[in-house]
Amino acid sequence: MNAVFKVAVISLALPVVAAGQADSLTPAQQYSAILNEYRPASGGTRSAKTDLERKEAVERMGSFASKFVELAAKFPKDPVALSALRDAVQVVGSTDSAAQIAWETSTANFPSGCNDGSAAKTVELVLRDHVLSDQLEPVVDRMRYGYRMEYAECLSTILEKNPHRNIQGTSCLYLAQMLNDRLGALQLAEDRQELAECYDIVFGKGHLPGLRKLGEDKLAARVESLFERAAREYADVKIRAGTVGEAATKELYAIRNLTVGRVAPDIEGKDQDGKEFQLSDYRGKVVLLYFWSEF
Repeated sequence: MNAVFKVAVISLALPVVAAGQADSLTPAQQYSAILNEYRPASGGTRSAKTDLERKEAVERMGSFASKFVELAAKFPKDPVALSALRDAVQVVGSTDSAAQIAWETSTANFPSGCNDGSAAKTVELVLRDHVLSDQLEPVVDRMRYGYRMEYAECLSTILEKNPHRNIQGTSCLYLAQMLNDRLGALQLAEDRQELAECYDIVFGKGHLPGLRKLGEDKLAARVESLFERAAREYADVKIRAGTVGEAATKELYAIRNLTVGRVAPDIEGKDQDGKEFQLSDYRGKVVLLYFWSEF
């Protein structure tokens, strides 16, 4: 009862823009109005309890991507444009993520992703109006967490055309990370064939065939090459946590040492009886490694 009352109060507090009045507002005011509408919608999946409620919440959230895109197209030279494009990317990514979760938890009324063309339109506007900007970092950061291959194409173009070294460095790292995630998704789809239907509806029918066309080996090689370039050319570029070089080096270590099929790094320690051992002592045997902590 209390939770319902609080939601009602929040919704009443939101500013309402009547039809025909939006054009009288500044770009920043129009952006704030969209944000105020989007924020309660973005949390709708958490309160949804039925399959239908989840579907409606996911698709309501996804409808806001086009609103942010339209604002960015309307005011391409205003600072609000890049903020709107960043949010458009986030909305598409959040909708895609929520749709996939709903497919895992629901039994009917499966939601689709954001398939209204917003991802492609966002990329079009970024490359048309902002590809040379030194303020692109928030946009490329959000694309790193996206699922759409349009974002990979965008990051690749920014990497090659943007003149600012910090934007080049983050684009290189984020492109590698995004493609590495897509490689993992491709491998998961091969292991779980039932995901093909989910991918078709969430991302569109061309998504999974497009990944398969790239090929696992070629995609893995490109990912490793991008991480190597990031570590070599942009090591000192700062990101939210550390530097591009530190992040790329960690990713390369994981690829070369911790992926399926690799020989596990040797481990030295004591077993539960206090006896010294090395993991290599058990080479050729089936070994279960169980990591735990008292914290």
